[in-house]
Amino acid sequence: MLQKLLSIRYIILVAVVVMFVNAVLFIVGGTVLSVKGYIEFAQNGFIPSETYQPGLYILKGLDGFMLAIIFLIFGFGIARLFLFNNAPDEKIPTWLIFRDMKGLKVILWETILVTLVIYCLQILLTQKQQSPEMLILPGAILILAIALFFIRYKEKT
Repeated sequence: MLQKLLSIRYIILVAVVVMFVNAVLFIVGGTVLSVKGYIEFAQNGFIPSETYQPGLYILKGLDGFMLAIIFLIFGFGIARLFLFNNAPDEKIPTWLIFRDMKGLKVILWETILVTLVIYCLQILLTQKQQSPEMLILPGAILILAIALFFIRYKEKT
C-alpha cells in the first residue's frame, strides 16, 4: 500500500514539472508579444490608429504573463500540498502558506479573476461592433468575484 502511495508522488512530480514548463512557455510568449509592442511604439510613435495598435501586443503579453503566474501558483501549490508538506513555514513565501486544497483554490481563484479581467479588456478593445453578447464574460467575472467575496467573508466570521 505504501508503494502505491509513493508512486502517486511521482505522478504529481511529473504534473508539477509540466506546469512549470507551461509557465516558462507563457513567459517567453508574453515577452515576445511585449517586445513586439515596444518595437511598434518605437517605430510608429505613440498615437494608435485602426490598423496600428501596439498597446494590444502589450496587453496580450500581460495576459501571457498572468497565465504563467496561474501555472506557477498551481505548480507550487500542488508541490507544497503533496510533495513538500513538511517544509517549515519560515522557508516558504507568505503567499504559499496554506494547509489544504481550499487555500490553494482561493489563491488560484483570485489570480484567475485578474487574468479574466485582462482577457476581457483585450476582447472589448478589439471588438469592432458592440453587441449584448459582449456582456457575458464581464457578467461571469462579476459572478465569480461575488462568490469569492462571500467565501472570503465567511472565512473572516
